[in-house]
Amino acid sequence: MLLTSMFWGASFVAGKIALLEFPPMTLTFFRFFIATIIIFPYMWSKSRIKNPERKDIPYLFAIGFLAIPIQFALQFTALQYTSPANASTIAALNPFVSSIMATYLTDERLSRRKVSLLILALCGVLLTVTGGDPYVLLSMQFNKGDLLATLGMLTFALYGIFSIRATKKYGPLLVTSYVFLFGLVQITPFMLREGVWTKVLSFSLEAWIAVIFLAIGASVLGYQFQQISIQRLGVNRTSIYINLVPPFAIIFAYVILGDKITLINIVSSSIIGIAVYLNTGGSR
Repeated sequence: MLLTSMFWGASFVAGKIALLEFPPMTLTFFRFFIATIIIFPYMWSKSRIKNPERKDIPYLFAIGFLAIPIQFALQFTALQYTSPANASTIAALNPFVSSIMATYLTDERLSRRKVSLLILALCGVLLTVTGGDPYVLLSMQFNKGDLLATLGMLTFALYGIFSIRATKKYGPLLVTSYVFLFGLVQITPFMLREGVWTKVLSFSLEAWIAVIFLAIGASVLGYQFQQISIQRLGVNRTSIYINLVPPFAIIFAYVILGDKITLINIVSSSIIGIAVYLNTGGSR
């Protein structure tokens, strides 16, 4: 999950770069087109079960819709209006939301200690989103990108919860492969509506490198590692690692994009890091 957090933190920066040339749906399509081409042959060579049962296909199709067309349409559109730091920090609300959902939708329960750590992590997230200005929170004056990122986070939390049943039955590799495939099928009409797919070969090498990183690092490896973690550690412990995405995003945005690292960034990232450390340290 540390590697997943690093890949996903960098993905906000890669997305920002790719979106200079790719529109959101076209970017999502090519990200998962490449990812599907890579992951399916690997799944067929490694997985004992090659195909899901017919009765489970509609379920995988549904969680694929949550994971690909909805979430990434929201995330990439959000990045057109907000910074990688803000978008990634909002995504870090996922542990808080996932843990609440898991309490009602699975057999996982929250201990008092876990609740305290989630609240601590949430404080770090809110500090970044508001820039340390309480008026932003009280007046709810968030920009359009932040609101879209919030909807994307909620969608991803639902995906994490609903993927558990399929992962327990088939394993993370098969589930991830079919989520990518079904999501790719569903995003295709939206990609075609943007009307730029015939021009993508003329896009810059920098934009394509960003897309390839999104496909391999953030999608194939990131999703696979997350599914393995959910299977072995459960939703609550896995989800809290997503709090490390903002610090990674802030660092990559500074190194690659030249974004400034503010005192608020440092303080909020420290709070989030402490919450993650205490959670994992206390779980051994």
